[in-house]
Amino acid sequence: MRRCGIYEKLFCNLLKRHYCDYQQYFCSATLPKDISGEFPRVYNSEKVESGWYQWWEDNGFFSPEQCPAQGDVYSAVLPPPNITGDLHLGHALTVAIQDTLARWHRMCGHRVCWVPGVDHAGIATQALLERAQSSLGSKLATTSREDRLKAAQEWHKQKQENIERQLRRLGSSLDFSRTKFTMDEQMSAAVKEAFVRLFDKGLIYRAKKLVNWSYCLGTTISDIEVKHIDVPAGGRISVPNCAHKIEVGYLERVVYPVDDAELEVCTTRLESILADTALAVHPEDSRYAHLVGRTATHPITNRTLPIIADSTVDRNFGTGVLKLTPGHCMLDFSLAQKHGLPIVECFDEKGYVTHHFSDFVGSTRWEAREKLRSRLLDLGFYRGRQAHGLTLPVCSRSGDILDARLHPQFFLRCSQMAQRALEAATTGSLEFVPEYYKKVWVDWLSRPEDWCISRQLWWGHQIPAYRVLNFSEEMWVCGRNAGEATARVAVQLGIEEKEVRLEQDKDVLDTWFSSALFPFSVFGWPTETESLKTYYPLSLMETGHDILFFWVAHMVMLGQELTRQLPFRKVLLHGLIRDSQGRKMSKSLGNVIDPLHIIEGAPLTMLHEICEKMEEQGYLSKEELHNALQCQRKLFPQGIPQCGADSLRMALLSDASKAENIAFNLKDVVHHLHFCNKVWQAVRFFLSAAEKYSEASHAVLVLDIEEMPEENLTTVDHWILSCLAYTVKSCNEHLEQGDLHLYISAAQQFFVQKFCDVYLEAVKPTVWSSDKKHLPVVCNVMAVVVQTAIRLLAPAMPYLAEELHQRLTVQLQVTQPYSICTAPYPKSQQWKTWLNPKLQHDIDGVLEVVSALRSVKKSCGVQKPTAHVVVKDDSNRQKLEELSSLMQHLAWMGDLHIVEHSTWKGPPTVGSWSPASVNSSVDIYVETDVNKLQEVTSERIERLAAKLHKLERKISGQKFLRRATVADKEEHEKEITKLRVELDRLQGKKVQMQDVHELKHALPKYSPL
Repeated sequence: MRRCGIYEKLFCNLLKRHYCDYQQYFCSATLPKDISGEFPRVYNSEKVESGWYQWWEDNGFFSPEQCPAQGDVYSAVLPPPNITGDLHLGHALTVAIQDTLARWHRMCGHRVCWVPGVDHAGIATQALLERAQSSLGSKLATTSREDRLKAAQEWHKQKQENIERQLRRLGSSLDFSRTKFTMDEQMSAAVKEAFVRLFDKGLIYRAKKLVNWSYCLGTTISDIEVKHIDVPAGGRISVPNCAHKIEVGYLERVVYPVDDAELEVCTTRLESILADTALAVHPEDSRYAHLVGRTATHPITNRTLPIIADSTVDRNFGTGVLKLTPGHCMLDFSLAQKHGLPIVECFDEKGYVTHHFSDFVGSTRWEAREKLRSRLLDLGFYRGRQAHGLTLPVCSRSGDILDARLHPQFFLRCSQMAQRALEAATTGSLEFVPEYYKKVWVDWLSRPEDWCISRQLWWGHQIPAYRVLNFSEEMWVCGRNAGEATARVAVQLGIEEKEVRLEQDKDVLDTWFSSALFPFSVFGWPTETESLKTYYPLSLMETGHDILFFWVAHMVMLGQELTRQLPFRKVLLHGLIRDSQGRKMSKSLGNVIDPLHIIEGAPLTMLHEICEKMEEQGYLSKEELHNALQCQRKLFPQGIPQCGADSLRMALLSDASKAENIAFNLKDVVHHLHFCNKVWQAVRFFLSAAEKYSEASHAVLVLDIEEMPEENLTTVDHWILSCLAYTVKSCNEHLEQGDLHLYISAAQQFFVQKFCDVYLEAVKPTVWSSDKKHLPVVCNVMAVVVQTAIRLLAPAMPYLAEELHQRLTVQLQVTQPYSICTAPYPKSQQWKTWLNPKLQHDIDGVLEVVSALRSVKKSCGVQKPTAHVVVKDDSNRQKLEELSSLMQHLAWMGDLHIVEHSTWKGPPTVGSWSPASVNSSVDIYVETDVNKLQEVTSERIERLAAKLHKLERKISGQKFLRRATVADKEEHEKEITKLRVELDRLQGKKVQMQDVHELKHALPKYSPL
């Protein structure tokens, strides 16, 4: 190995780095903490992760302008979190995925622009603000629009600061100098521009249509804000502004007079009977064929109702007669249009009976229901009710039962845009990962509906449309401002501008409208900025599959319409976070976890206090609070331990498969905390070896595989480098394909199972003995492996990677890139000459034998037993003989003998031996202390039997039967079955040990105990 001075090596390495790193070598900034001292014995996430993020930002590593790269552009946007609250684990998953990809691209030399932002979340934020004000005894809705907007902006500032704090703590390498709020001045200008362009093209129009309506909020809402809940027969639910629960799980029977007969109708919505305009039956229902074409009389209003026939009527539901209320039901509305029926409304925008029904005017829906039931009973038209389960549409923001209601709105025509978006997918211009979402995309966009973009709220982008007041008939015009709208009207009507009288629509735009512009509005659209030219279209759109239609489809449609190109060409979709029991994360369930609580730790008392505060502020009911506290006590009896950001990121990424749902378990984070400690301890061992090496030699350690000398490398050295070459290839491929879980698995398997469990164990004798001949080779191999592994893991665990990167630089006194952020990512091309599949296959065979020896050794009762490995294949025997010392060391055997099967005459007659079959060509025999083994087995049987008895008593107890959930019972039954199986196995093993000598030649298939 050629020796070189530190300055010469510095110069050589400098020439290899790209421009950004070259600059950073001469940066005068210092590290954020002192890492020159002794390497700490224990990994501490809090100490390791402190200081680095601010240092990264101070040095501009996340800004493509401050840290320019020579490679391709990689641009992405973080789906803007709503300002309704703090980030949850769903956001943390998105951040972990996007940041890992951004960091990987940055390390690959690409010019990365990753833009953050927050969404004003119109309906959700307004509902929260009004609820918070209500809990304080004041009514936000009664103040002026300006005061309400001011309060909302204050809320936004507070929430944005906290969201950015969380994002930084998670390690997100976002360029915060580009942060956008969807109601910033520039973003608002983009929204107005988009509306005007679409309006001028005739794509936006105003019409009175049936929409989802929340009476509590007084607005239409989008389908994503509709939650469908199952109500059991006879069920009751809580609704806003009502002191008692409302009965909803009933079918009520009402009769409608038909001349000298009557028709009985079953309905779950007695309150809407005032707006009935017809009765419908199935055309093939013989019970009512003679009545089709005749009329019935409304039992309350005496209005004449036609009796029609339609095949959509379910003749098996209730009596087979359907009352049609087209003013308050989507299905009835479509039938009314089909049959030319009149449309009547009985509730106003707040859910009160209108003035058209004087006897009930001003009543709420629920008050009207009681009054109608009483009136019908008096008139003899009410025939009772029966319990009936049903599914109800509920507003996810307010908990109100939703209704359909006719209301004038602005709509966006989607058919042409949907067709273009459809073609982009079918022609391959737009790629979906996983690919099966392409079918979902095609199914949705094959039957597009016009998009209702109006919302009757005060928080949001006020619609830039103006009603012309010069005429009695309705006329609307749009404009980027009132002056432009006025000028347009003047030209259109041929009058002076001063004669024009306008009134701007008080409604605001659907939040998804501004969100749909996000990929290009963040770069300055409609202005042709340098950023827009450079970073648009995006390289990737990564988000949850639940908003594929609401966000992704709208982005594609408006992106193509307004910019004449796809906003991105690849969509990567991840699953939704559920708790360990598969339940949706919900504040009322108490299973929602703040990522910072996992990073920093949180005692149970803190979790309880947060829920109690939410109940005080009106976000949780007392019943929900009780359930949440109970759930927290069960899920987190000891609170949440401090795990650090890297452990959380690794856990989320390892679960980030492309399944629809991801079950999150805190134990997975703790597992990855142990992995971080494993990495820490491995590097610590390497540095201790390097210290011995430096004492004996002044040569600089090799950290780059391209400088690795091949002389004196052993078989195991070649093997670990071949495994690492394969891992480098796998990590790059998985990151390229967006398979983050496979990337994590590949990196972890190499580091733990190959490097730590095998290589480090194999070289410990060399390190401990300070072997002057082999120590330099071992140290160089470890140096290359450690440096490469740290860089492989850096995108996923940036804090630990930066800490170790800097410690290696300081303690080894070598030259490396200034930060792990800009260090070059290991490339397959650099490593391809080290790939040796045959050697890996051979060593895998050796490790299979080692695993079998270790497993049998656990139950042999001898600390360092003698073992015989009987091999049927001669070539295999030679390979095992060459590595017998390694096998002996890894399996911790006293003596190890490799024997050819043809010469094997059985194990020695002295002592006892435990046999096992490794595979079809290798058998093993391990020295065994039968007495000790019987003693250990008996003790284990006693422990398991006691545990089984305790569990059986528990599940038969009245307390458990009364309180346990179905899931709890199933979990206990599984545990009992598992214990019984294990006890049967141990009992059988105990019997076998009675005459172990007779079992010498019976070779059961090896299986771990």
